[in-house]
Amino acid sequence: MSGIAAIPEPDLDPDPPATHQGPILRSVAEVVFFVSAHPDDAMLFRGDNLYGDLHIPGCRVVHIVVTAGDGGRTDGWWQLRERGAVDALRATTAPNPPQGGRVDVNGKSVYLYETSGWACYCLRLPDGGLDGSGFPATGNCSLSRLQAGQIASLTTVDNSATYSGWQSVPATLQAIFARERLGATTTRPWVNASDYDRTANPNDHPDHYATADALRSIGTGYSRAWWVSYDARDRPANLSGFYYDAKRLLFAAYGEATGGVNETEWGWWGARRYERLEP
Repeated sequence: MSGIAAIPEPDLDPDPPATHQGPILRSVAEVVFFVSAHPDDAMLFRGDNLYGDLHIPGCRVVHIVVTAGDGGRTDGWWQLRERGAVDALRATTAPNPPQGGRVDVNGKSVYLYETSGWACYCLRLPDGGLDGSGFPATGNCSLSRLQAGQIASLTTVDNSATYSGWQSVPATLQAIFARERLGATTTRPWVNASDYDRTANPNDHPDHYATADALRSIGTGYSRAWWVSYDARDRPANLSGFYYDAKRLLFAAYGEATGGVNETEWGWWGARRYERLEP
């Protein structure tokens, strides 16, 4: 996607205002969370469940994307990936353009897209790459290096917020959880994310592990669905029919925003979904 001009925010319809206009009125009995290190993780590794939860009456689906998934690029790639994450949520429900803008969460400026039925919080922290060392464009900073104490702080790719010390990451995620639980009656909301267990979920992306570790440090009060990420590629296909089609719909909507469906990745993970539940 070289040559794409960098844009300050994804070009959504309607254009997001500079500042979020306030909480959307909603009355929900349930809230469920999907927390991804990168914009396409939830669709690629647990998309059939995400589709299903988006269609439960009275349920609000909250997708939190921790990094921008920028891959060290400054040509507009992360903005397209963010738009893809939002478009995937929009594609599964009746036309309902989201409200978009910045909200303050735990003292951090976070970009939020939301309708009455779903929300997408984009923290926009730098992608750490496959080795967790980060990229020159973002000062070789990453979640993994922050967690290991190798760097003192981590600034978002759009320079909107700085996370000082590792604990600021789980604290911000917990603040989003608390914000979204207001008005919901769910006793123990489900949190879906990549598995922190290096045995159950081996050879995963460092950003996935760091995000999972941040979630693991958040206390009780939540049920957990820990998905297998990269290693699912080497396991038998176990999705077909409706579940396969629902997952494909989400990933296709994401792909349309980013220049086309990545058929290689779909071939690796599209027909597979593995998880470990901690209810």
